[in-house]
Amino acid sequence: MSKKRIKLSREAAYAIAMLIMPFSISLMTKANLGLSMIAAPTYIISERVSFLSYGQAEYILQTLLLILMSVVVGKFRPIYLTSFATAMLYGTILDGFLWLTSPLAVTALWQRLCLFLFGICLTALGVALFMQTYLAPCAYDYFVRTLVQEKRLDLKKTKLINDMVYLAFSAVLTLTLFHKFIGITWGTLFITVVNGHIISFFNNTMEKHIEFYDRFPKLAKYF
Repeated sequence: MSKKRIKLSREAAYAIAMLIMPFSISLMTKANLGLSMIAAPTYIISERVSFLSYGQAEYILQTLLLILMSVVVGKFRPIYLTSFATAMLYGTILDGFLWLTSPLAVTALWQRLCLFLFGICLTALGVALFMQTYLAPCAYDYFVRTLVQEKRLDLKKTKLINDMVYLAFSAVLTLTLFHKFIGITWGTLFITVVNGHIISFFNNTMEKHIEFYDRFPKLAKYF
């Protein structure tokens, strides 16, 4: 007899992801063991451009990514603009969590490792939740999701290639702006290798134990 699955609305999945994703980035920033290849570019930019916060750099870069996404898939849908709204909200929440976690004293290596590993898992869970909602996620995840849907690509492989491109971009960016590595360490390489696998794990686990549904089906049809 199969176990009854937990019911969770796609709208709630979106809200949860919108909280845990920026929270995970704030933890990994605090750990200072390397950011994900997705988060690194905006961190690097915000460290160089003094008048831009980390969150502000996020929604600027995500806007550019949405434009690129429209070019790659060969079409533009007005609904893509909702991802820009998500980017604005994401950046604001990120700056809030960075402010809240700034007083934390994390010096011991084991403490930094715990924050780093916990941040990796939370990030992957957030991505997996975003994949389950019809609401537009951040442009990074929306880009992957749209490519998978429009081009019928494999999620794990597409995510891995996407991450490798971001890793290369981050490396070029930090060497160009600082002539050294900022925000990129061995931890970034580790995330690049394991991120797709952890996301797939959460996706498979949720499919077995969670039944997602639309609380507002009339709204969902527009996405």
